[in-house]
Amino acid sequence: MLAAALAVSARAGVVSSAGTVFAPPGGAWSGPLAVAFNDPSLTAVFPPGLGSLSLASPEALRATAPLVQALAVSLAVTPQAFAALSPSDRKGALELAVEDAKETVRAKAYELAETARALAKPGRAMDKEGRAELYGAVAKLMEMRQYYGPWLDDDGQAIVEEAYQTITLKAWEVRTSLLQRDADPVVEKTSRPAPAAAVKPAYVLRPSGTAAKLRADMENNKTGWGQNDLDTLYSGYGFALRQGGKHRMYYHPHFPQLHETVSRQNDLPPGYAQSALKLVRELERLTEAQHQSEAAPATGPPATLTLADLSVLLSQPKVKPVKPEPAVERAPTRAPPAPPARVAEKTAPAAPAPVVITNRLSPAAPIAAARNAEPPPVKTSPQKPAGLIERVKIAWGRIKGDPK
Repeated sequence: MLAAALAVSARAGVVSSAGTVFAPPGGAWSGPLAVAFNDPSLTAVFPPGLGSLSLASPEALRATAPLVQALAVSLAVTPQAFAALSPSDRKGALELAVEDAKETVRAKAYELAETARALAKPGRAMDKEGRAELYGAVAKLMEMRQYYGPWLDDDGQAIVEEAYQTITLKAWEVRTSLLQRDADPVVEKTSRPAPAAAVKPAYVLRPSGTAAKLRADMENNKTGWGQNDLDTLYSGYGFALRQGGKHRMYYHPHFPQLHETVSRQNDLPPGYAQSALKLVRELERLTEAQHQSEAAPATGPPATLTLADLSVLLSQPKVKPVKPEPAVERAPTRAPPAPPARVAEKTAPAAPAPVVITNRLSPAAPIAAARNAEPPPVKTSPQKPAGLIERVKIAWGRIKGDPK
């Protein structure tokens, strides 16, 4: 049975979901893996520190993701088939899967280290795509350090730790640069030198009583709120207002990544109240996180760095409003004189256009010709009787056939 299950044991590449090194194992694997981890005869098969793992929580099951990938992809074993294996076949499958998982995690660790070194190069431009890639590399190295340490040897763990320190330092520098860029006000250029940058003191959240009461009411009911209510909530929690065309734009001066727009309506949809409450909760979290990061060095990230601290890497840069120029009324002026008409240039006379014949000839109907009238009879005057000699000639001509 094991031979049939391992017929397609060719190793495959790392299968991961977006933003993760390995896809989290499905719940169908928790039962079969729990049986294998509780078997004393299989303790030596697993890496040190993994054999005593309890799979009661999804976080603990996450550490078995490389093993599950090796079983499901490389060995083509389903959870049901793995549970139905005999003890000897189960041990053989686990031995092959553990070796495959170790090699896969080791290769992934070296790949992440190369990515971290490439992203941390000095002078590398960090556009929108580059910041997203930097954020993803930090997330994957955090996952590698948190879950997959037992699958690596000492050299692999050292490589992951070095890559993590390099990439988080770069990410923190980019984060600081983005926050300083968004926090700088729009000022006019002057000849005075810019003052030295001062260390920004820790922000202390002191919401007004009206805003705190309004927040409690809004938590119970998200509907029926207008622009004035949202203004009371935002301003009471320290947000600044910037007027727009059809919206009011609120942002926090100390945490520029917290910003939201509110439509100019007295009956707003529930989504505006939900966004406001979410922003207030994030403001409280960032305020509390300041105390944890105060002990960190000024040039590096805090010891308890989270992905939420680097969320500004995925945000859009704040668009600074352009100061409109004052309208200047111009004094009425006389209309400029009309330019003189241009004299038409002499040109040669144009050739006459050809005559276009539009009518076509058609055969005429035959017309009967009128008959000519008979000429009137010619009146002949009576001839005088011929003489004898003449009458003889006429008679002789008739005999001979001469008409004369």
